[in-house]
Amino acid sequence: MRAEGRAVDDELLADISPARSENVNFFGTINVEVDTELAKLDPAGYLPLRPRRPDRP
Repeated sequence: MRAEGRAVDDELLADISPARSENVNFFGTINVEVDTELAKLDPAGYLPLRPRRPDRP
């Protein structure tokens, strides 16, 4: 989108996909470190929400 001249907020792009391009290999397979991702979960098994920024409603 930026290549087309559109203004795109970095914070918005961070929420588009849980996979980042460095995790996707040549064959389109997503490589994930399972132990690292599981360590991010709360005791109920959910990812914690990010705190709301004070400058955003």
